Amino acid sequence: MPTNPVRNIGQSFLTGSGWLLGGIVILGLFMASFPDLPDRADLVIGNGTDPGSLHPHRASGIPEGRIIRALHEGLLLLDPQSLEPMPACAHSWQVSKDAKTWTFRLQKGLLWSNGDPLDATDFRRSWLDLIDPLRGAPYGDLLEAVTGAREWRNSDGSREEVGIRTPDRWTLVVELRRPLPWLPFLCTQTPLQPVHPLGRDGNALGVPTNGPWELDRWDLRDRIRLVKSPTYQGPSRVHMDTIDFLAIESGNTLVNLFAHGSIDWAVGVPPLLMPFLEKEAFWREALRTDPYLGISFYRLNFQKPPLDDPTIRKALSLTLDRQALCREVLGGNLQPAWGFVPWPRPALAAHEKAGNLAPDSALPGYSGMAATINSPVPTADLTVNQWAMLGYDPDQARKLLQESGWKVPGAKTGKTIPAFEILHSSGSTHALVAEWLQSSWSRELGIETRIRSMEWRSFLQVQRSLDYDVSRSSWIADFPDPATFLELFTSTATNNRTGWSDEEYDRMVEKARSTANTGMRMWYWREAERILLERGPVLPLWSTTSSNLVAPELQGFFANPLDQHDLRALNWDTP
Repeated sequence: MPTNPVRNIGQSFLTGSGWLLGGIVILGLFMASFPDLPDRADLVIGNGTDPGSLHPHRASGIPEGRIIRALHEGLLLLDPQSLEPMPACAHSWQVSKDAKTWTFRLQKGLLWSNGDPLDATDFRRSWLDLIDPLRGAPYGDLLEAVTGAREWRNSDGSREEVGIRTPDRWTLVVELRRPLPWLPFLCTQTPLQPVHPLGRDGNALGVPTNGPWELDRWDLRDRIRLVKSPTYQGPSRVHMDTIDFLAIESGNTLVNLFAHGSIDWAVGVPPLLMPFLEKEAFWREALRTDPYLGISFYRLNFQKPPLDDPTIRKALSLTLDRQALCREVLGGNLQPAWGFVPWPRPALAAHEKAGNLAPDSALPGYSGMAATINSPVPTADLTVNQWAMLGYDPDQARKLLQESGWKVPGAKTGKTIPAFEILHSSGSTHALVAEWLQSSWSRELGIETRIRSMEWRSFLQVQRSLDYDVSRSSWIADFPDPATFLELFTSTATNNRTGWSDEEYDRMVEKARSTANTGMRMWYWREAERILLERGPVLPLWSTTSSNLVAPELQGFFANPLDQHDLRALNWDTP
């Protein structure tokens, strides 16, 4: 493992770039913020914002998920190279001919970190807790296809009627009301990981877990330390005895800590720093920029006028020059979003050339709105309304507003569009984008807006309670299927967070969920995406790209469109 050397990045780069020189000062302040700094861990990760929760049922952010996957292990794991489910707590699984009953066979001898035995009943209890409507889990509807789950969540059923059974200690049977072809992928995700009975209502130190590591310390807004679990018996060797996750929101601080050897893996390098990093050989070797199956967008609260007005929503979208945003504000390394389901095929094609990924491997079989609108030129199969939700045409935006009786710059008559607030979570990139939105809407439409920034925990609470007008958001795929994006905005989805409800949209999603024919299923998903863009509560901005700085000596890091990495495989061994 590294012995904390200052990495050889070139003296001219350290002293010649003002943003980096300023970051060196920040580095000293950052390191001084740890009153009882432990010895350096075997692996140190700059993990972004401080986690809101480490409970598998309560967390919903990417930084939390990275830590939870180290603490807990589900029935299956995701192979970081193939993105296929592979055995973990379950050694095998099978599905019935009608695709409505899944049977998982568990490994025998599984243990919690305190030595308690772990079996299928732990998974059943944990999954039922996730579904429980009184617990309010962000992913509480993840298993809505299980028989009895929807009824229980709608107060028309009970816990005992949900179709999750344990015929014996080593068998978990899941009964579905409709096929759920991606259930094995769901079993790799954090909400379906088991929770010890002592941790049902919290995630404090001392709660047993079943993953490769256990929680050793949690210094809020500083670091989380994990130590290797003595009871873990998983399918792969664990190389790192200790891992530190540092809470770092500043991009400059993140890059400087990496440059000085204080961290080994820097997650989420800000796009604005990319042009600087790409100039030096050291950074080019360490930088891992890969296609990422995710979307950055803004939510619109349908319960807050004037955002309940479809003309206002359309005008807000028409005045956003997404290409200029990506080129001038975000450093030119991101793709504008022309749909809600991302379609990162240009980047995937580069990976195919390198022999890493097939060009359709991100979302096999799906050709959504982003595939149709891959340039700022309308194509023949687009309706006017569809293009109006995605293109850049401020003149058309003002015309639509005037026709609906709203006042626009230069007009003497019309209703003044009420001011509203732009909410974002803390972070320099988020602040820049919010200011760009504010400027665009003020310049083109004369709309007054206020900007509010909040730290991550408070931000999530405000968004979930619909106490916002317009709010920054992003969504990263949980599994490679359009469902992971388009199920978000059904009327009953716990992650909807907009107050939007549309019967036709719900119907298309339900048809996609219940259709066995792959071609028809993808057609229904495309129709759902079309409705979402025409009528819905989202302003897609750009398709995300994963940007990591990884120590060149670190082995076992494999790029994939979900940016999920098996921490067990990371090691300092010579390949």
